[in-house]
Amino acid sequence: MTSQHVLLAGCGDVGIATGLRMIAQGWSATGVRRRAALLPAEVSGLALDLTTAREGDLPRADAVVVTLTADSTDANAYERTYVNGLRGLARALPRDEGGAEPLVVLVSSTGVFGQNDGEIVTEATDPSPSRETAKILRAAELLAMGLFPRLVIVRPAGIYGPGRTSLADRVARGEPVARNRMTNRIHRDDLVSVIESVLGTENPPELVHAVDHSPAPLGAVADHIAGLLGVPAPPDVSGSGGGRGKSIDGSLVRSLTDFRYPSYREGYASLLG
Repeated sequence: MTSQHVLLAGCGDVGIATGLRMIAQGWSATGVRRRAALLPAEVSGLALDLTTAREGDLPRADAVVVTLTADSTDANAYERTYVNGLRGLARALPRDEGGAEPLVVLVSSTGVFGQNDGEIVTEATDPSPSRETAKILRAAELLAMGLFPRLVIVRPAGIYGPGRTSLADRVARGEPVARNRMTNRIHRDDLVSVIESVLGTENPPELVHAVDHSPAPLGAVADHIAGLLGVPAPPDVSGSGGGRGKSIDGSLVRSLTDFRYPSYREGYASLLG
């Protein structure tokens, strides 16, 4: 029996980890990125800029996991990466007339939500992005809905893990944080588990928020990190106009998969301990 094939579009650390996880499940994996030489040997590499991809540039796949990352936080970079990248992906994917469409998993972000006053956000909440880059990301989601007949959007919040230590680095430097701001996050390995679950589910939800079980004030997370690092707790800049944040409800994602790191406590203890 032929193994299933997953195409990893924009294959950075999340894409690589997903590919290795699916290979362990018996799948084959092809990573698509501009510098394919950076991929591990287990993942077949394809050097391609999706923004300029043409028909026939991509191999057939049973599933496609899209983990695009813009080169900068500039709006033009977001437009080029997410909007043009998705259009290029749609052009280059082989399509059989009347054949089965691949399942496309678009890894987006809870950043599409502009809610910032302590609201509780679920998959039923309508995004109201305020930042220009968030508006582009939401436009990319809507574009993907029109391009790919079988689409699941996964929106992670605050990805941390190996190579993703920005908050811990800030705490180590003693930088102030908005201690009262409600935040959400997920360890990279648990995000991969969410994607794996979507790929292995016969009828996955069309949208899922990938967050751990414990939304928490940023101050509580920073204090925990400070304790692990043996440094003073960071000072507070709450009230400086940054807003109260939001809580992302993770009920749906908890029904799909088990978490290795159900909260920031276990996750950062593993990362920094």
